[in-house]
Amino acid sequence: MISKLAKNIAHFFVIQKITEESKEIIYVYGLELLISDVLNTIIVLLIALFSHTLPAVIVFVTVFMGLRRFVGGYHANSHLSCMFTLVIVMLVFSYGICNISEYTHIYSIAFVALALPIIFCFAPVPHPNKPMSKEKGINLRRKSSILAVTLTTAVVVLLVFQYHKLSLYVSSGILLSAIAALLGRFLNRG
Repeated sequence: MISKLAKNIAHFFVIQKITEESKEIIYVYGLELLISDVLNTIIVLLIALFSHTLPAVIVFVTVFMGLRRFVGGYHANSHLSCMFTLVIVMLVFSYGICNISEYTHIYSIAFVALALPIIFCFAPVPHPNKPMSKEKGINLRRKSSILAVTLTTAVVVLLVFQYHKLSLYVSSGILLSAIAALLGRFLNRG
């Protein structure tokens, strides 16, 4: 669906002389990414709005995406499987994690205690289609470790000041990033 739409739009650009035919494949690729990102954003917002968890989702997704940028991790094989995974993750977060009312501080600590060793051991996790140089890998490892420790410090500070729910949302984003790294390490072998 997304590929076909991207191809049609790119071909329309060629017919309208907005771009050259030789660049059509580049436009198709860029449009696929754009359409996928827009659809994924709409999915996240709709789930957050229907579950009345928009502020929590914003924190969760911001932490996850910020850390994942350096940690790397799992990539689905198609746009459809990516969207399906996103829906499952967002439903678990919005209807599961956000509804934890007791022992949130214990969950927060457990989540970062599980996530940090995974991030320290496996980050960065490159994708087989996008190999990285040794230098870039070292740089990303350093950045992911610093960010993971900084976010964990934020979780502890939030717990100290009794913002248990907020600490749970931050620690959930850290944990999801670690899970994505672990899955990417073992499933995206190329």
